[in-house]
Amino acid sequence: MIPWIGAAFLVFGFVFLIQRFGVVEKSGEVVAISRRSFGVVRDSTLTDEVKEAALQRDAKQLLGLFLVLTTGAAAAMLIPAGLLWVCDWFGWLSLDAVFSVTVSPVFLVTSSVLTVFVFFAPQNKTSQETSYSTLDRCLHHVAFKTYTTAQVSLADIEDRLFARQLAACKADRPVFITALPRAGTTLLLECCVKLDGFASHSYRDMPFVLIPCLWSRFSAMFQKAGSLRERAHGDGMLIDFDSPEALEEVLWKTFWRKHYLNDCIIPWQDENDDEFSDFFRSHMRKIILLRSGQDTHGMRYVSKNNLNIARIPTLRRLFPDSVIVVPFREPLHHAASLLNQHRNFLKIHQEDPFACEYMRAIGHYDFGKNLRPIDFEGWFHKRQSQDAESLAFWLEYWVATYRHLLTRKEDLFFLSYEALCEAPEAGLRRLAETIGSKIGDAYMSVAATVRPARMREVDTGAVAPSLIKEARGIYAGLRETSL
Repeated sequence: MIPWIGAAFLVFGFVFLIQRFGVVEKSGEVVAISRRSFGVVRDSTLTDEVKEAALQRDAKQLLGLFLVLTTGAAAAMLIPAGLLWVCDWFGWLSLDAVFSVTVSPVFLVTSSVLTVFVFFAPQNKTSQETSYSTLDRCLHHVAFKTYTTAQVSLADIEDRLFARQLAACKADRPVFITALPRAGTTLLLECCVKLDGFASHSYRDMPFVLIPCLWSRFSAMFQKAGSLRERAHGDGMLIDFDSPEALEEVLWKTFWRKHYLNDCIIPWQDENDDEFSDFFRSHMRKIILLRSGQDTHGMRYVSKNNLNIARIPTLRRLFPDSVIVVPFREPLHHAASLLNQHRNFLKIHQEDPFACEYMRAIGHYDFGKNLRPIDFEGWFHKRQSQDAESLAFWLEYWVATYRHLLTRKEDLFFLSYEALCEAPEAGLRRLAETIGSKIGDAYMSVAATVRPARMREVDTGAVAPSLIKEARGIYAGLRETSL
């Protein structure tokens, strides 16, 4: 028994110290810097002097990280081994016996399973998120920690393994549905998915979002059906494992980390990354393959991603044939809905840390403890309303967002949420014409699911009249261009 205890101490001590020393996080930084350096070398718009300066800076950072990683890994290995050597010197155990147990097949399998549960299981045992078992959560934690490293490498292998099937899939004319949250983006996504010819992410793609084909093959062995339940927003929308979900942001986070600051998100300019472009197109084809089965002819990728409003120029550069639909709502009611959800998710994240980590990992920075507004034209650091639990804050955010989007109106198709709810059949027909979808019987069933917009009394006593006036002026401009 003593050799087994010594072997457990050796392995778990190493894993614990690796985590404490931040070796995993530093490894991710090495990958990110290496990818950035590769992009600099390939960028034909940069002069040799600029490239040399950037590469020298990256080399210094890599050297520093190499020293940290080497020291951390060595310490994590030597500290437990050193303590066991002391025990061996005093005759309390046999170091040879400990090493023999450590490399035995039974111990390797047992320690691997226990490591996952001990180091990746959530600490909060009273979580309200009942849809995920302890094993599910452990799997999510593993996935969250491998988005920027292992999964990116596995995605290349996935490309080769599924090359023949993916060759039949096209990433032509994708549809991007994007706006501030609570504007009807989920409704529009579900409408598209229920029609023929569209493929989207679903909850089944979690948690290994970057390798959807491999994960689908593996998870099929223990896949289970799920009953419809109301989503965490408490807005009456029902979901199950096959419901479409906004997961695309994982890709953007993996390749464009510099845009994600601690308190806000920096909008993209007309930026390009050839590696990301190839990865994204391949990923689109994988989603089409998974959702369509064998008949992929004419299938198109559709996504709902609220943060895509931060990168309209980049989307246009990457996919000039895409259709970008931006729903909008009456500003005061929209801001009130945003505030309500922010308070809702503050409570959820306080009660369930896993829910907070889950949403942060998939790039949902819309509400709660994860809130990171998009800093359009620097509004966030110049805002008058500092408190995110005030209506004025969200109305300022609304104004900054849609004022910015109106400057890109030639690239976008705006859609009034209130008008769609008032006449869903006519609205969906107009939407179908815009995105190039066939109008069939499915439209009648989809239109029947559209409910009237909620109109509640909004207390504007603490909001500056000038801000309300500006918001209404922008709203009028949106309605003039609306589908």
